[in-house]
Amino acid sequence: MGETVQHEERLAKLIDWFERAALAHAAAMEVMHEEAATLQAERLDRVFAALLREDGLEEFLVLLNNKEPAVSGMAAVYGMRYAPKRCTAVLAALAQEPGLLGFRASVALELWESGEWPH
Repeated sequence: MGETVQHEERLAKLIDWFERAALAHAAAMEVMHEEAATLQAERLDRVFAALLREDGLEEFLVLLNNKEPAVSGMAAVYGMRYAPKRCTAVLAALAQEPGLLGFRASVALELWESGEWPH
C-alpha cells in the first residue's frame, strides 16, 4: 500500500474520531454530564492536533458541511482560526437554532467577535 493511501486512511480515521467525539460531547452537554463532556473535549483536542500534524486541515474543514449540527458546530469552533469566514457562517446559522447548541454557537460567535477566542 502506498504512502498516499496510508495517509488518506489515517485522515479518514481521524475525521471519523472527531465526528464521534463531537456527537458524544454534545450528548454529554445535553444531559449536563461534566466528566463525560470534559473527556470528549480532551479527545477532540487530541484528534484535531493529530489532523493538523497530518496536514489534514482541508479534509477536516469538510466537516463544516456535516448534516449533524453538533459536528458542523464543533468543526467550526476548531477551524475558526484557519477558515474564519466559513466557520462564522456555520456558527451564525447554528446560533439561530433553539436549545443548548444554538446558545453555545452564539457564545462562540461573541467570543470570536470580542477577540477572546480561546482555541
